[in-house]
Amino acid sequence: MIDGIKRVLVGKPLKTRENSHVKIGIFRGMAILTPDALSSVAYATDQMEFILASIIGVGASATYVSNVLGFSLIGTLIVAALAFLLFLAYQNIIKHYPMGGGAYAIGLHDLGRYWGLSAAATLIVGYTLTVAVSIASGVDAIAPFVPIVMHNKLLFNIIFTLLIMVINLRGTGESAKLFVPFTYLFIVSILVLGGAGIINGLLHPSEIHLPTIHGMQAVSGISLFLFLRMFANGCSALTGIEAVSNSVPIFIEPSPKRAQRLLLTLVGTLSILFLIVSGLALIHGLQYNPNLPLIQQESMIIFGLHGIGYVISFIISLSTMAILLIAANTAFTGCPALWSSMAIDGFMPRWILHKGDRLVYSNGIFFLTAISLLLTIVFDAKIGSLIALYGVSVFYTFTVSQLGMVVRLFRERGYNWVLSAVGSIIGVTLTAAACLIFGITRFFDGAWIVLISIPLMVLLFSKIKTHYDKTKLNLKYNFDIPFHKDDPGLTIVPIASVNKASVAALQYAVTHFDNVIAVHVVTADSEDGMKQAAEKIETDWEKLNSGIRLIVMHSQYRSVGKRLQRFVEFELTQHDSAHLTIVIPQFLTSRWWHSLLHNKTGSFLLGWLVFNKSVKVITVPFRLSR
Repeated sequence: MIDGIKRVLVGKPLKTRENSHVKIGIFRGMAILTPDALSSVAYATDQMEFILASIIGVGASATYVSNVLGFSLIGTLIVAALAFLLFLAYQNIIKHYPMGGGAYAIGLHDLGRYWGLSAAATLIVGYTLTVAVSIASGVDAIAPFVPIVMHNKLLFNIIFTLLIMVINLRGTGESAKLFVPFTYLFIVSILVLGGAGIINGLLHPSEIHLPTIHGMQAVSGISLFLFLRMFANGCSALTGIEAVSNSVPIFIEPSPKRAQRLLLTLVGTLSILFLIVSGLALIHGLQYNPNLPLIQQESMIIFGLHGIGYVISFIISLSTMAILLIAANTAFTGCPALWSSMAIDGFMPRWILHKGDRLVYSNGIFFLTAISLLLTIVFDAKIGSLIALYGVSVFYTFTVSQLGMVVRLFRERGYNWVLSAVGSIIGVTLTAAACLIFGITRFFDGAWIVLISIPLMVLLFSKIKTHYDKTKLNLKYNFDIPFHKDDPGLTIVPIASVNKASVAALQYAVTHFDNVIAVHVVTADSEDGMKQAAEKIETDWEKLNSGIRLIVMHSQYRSVGKRLQRFVEFELTQHDSAHLTIVIPQFLTSRWWHSLLHNKTGSFLLGWLVFNKSVKVITVPFRLSR
């Protein structure tokens, strides 16, 4: 039954040789890896205008408002230029690290272990927050139109997270098929909005308000720090760009070339859409409204709320909601891919490398879902609480990737390296400034959690690596030692009585080992009772006529398990642990609740031996028929 449900949800298993069929090209890559970045267009301009709102007074003239919003357009242009610099950096990262890893890979190999691990930690924080923030944003966008969602936001956040998890478990190709229409609908919607805005401006030039240099200079209240805060908020449009460099192996060969082309397509598309939203807000003098995003304001002004205009506005709103919701899918593709790169290097558990029935990192997908749901529940799916954790992590990874490229360019000094280095240095400066501003201005809003968690995660990754290194060293075999058959040593079979389970264990032991003894512990409430119990087991033993020596021990404290422990510890003083074997009889009940009616001496002994003693332990199961 469980397997049947799994087949319905996930689909039939794919063979390893079918791996090429689940790889993607640029067209599908836009649907899988870019929604996170593209969705930021829906709120990046709002975030910039949120900062500028403090210097726009009530009743300000349209001319003054347009001059203030001129700074948001400057910020948009700088962010677009920074996006191009990031493209240059990540293009080289893809070229040099075709197995994925992005900022983690370049930090690890070009800057040092702790740079790479800190970049990985911030990427992981960013990815988990992408899931939580994106789905919360999508639910908030849908809620006003669906009352049941409005009253059960947290529940629907959980449902949508699990839904996207299931979609990703079905495989990269399956998720691409589902998300392609929504991704391209959003792109087309913003392009249509921009085209209609240009036509509307040409037809009604009197409604257009453009800033002037003199007017912007006359704006009071603007300062360098305020402008940098606005710029830092606008940089939220860049979130998700690094996902392409983290997921290079999922592309059709030649995967690095396709990843680079997708990255260029993403940066170009993102810059155009961002400029459209910011430009339309500027020329129409639209101000920040917490209840009505700028994209909705723009569509209402350009298309209106009647007839075909209302339909177009509704489609634009629907596509915006959809892109916000499916932005979480970027994390479900990028984060497991990042974890797999780290696991190959030994910094994450090896089980994260496991590919499930549909040739995706299913364990990584489950793990990401669990962390994201925990964040969603703890912060009650409130975007304002989650977004404070977001900025520092995103821009720190950008800074590491740019800094890594600077170091690599100075070391290799290839063709035209000076120009590339200058671009990367500018990129480092801008992203580091954004990271610093977010860290300072949003410190008490939750950024402190990131600043504390990153070093702890780096420490955890280092501990994992140390464990794997020590394990590898401990398991390494010395081939100078000749292989030979060991002394059979001593085999101990603890028995509770002469019964089918214990006899089955004894038969196994004498079949496979030479020196076998049986051990029985006698307990009772009185000396006479212990004497009678000892006589009973000895009588039954004689009837068995096994030829195996039986050792009967008395437990004055009525503890069978601890008495057996002491016996094993004594034998370890006489024999090397490699020459001692314990064969434990174990009967299995036909009903799960039947097992609750029996003591667990055998299980207790097994657990103690496995976790505390380096002896060979074998269990011989005997299943009860009724």
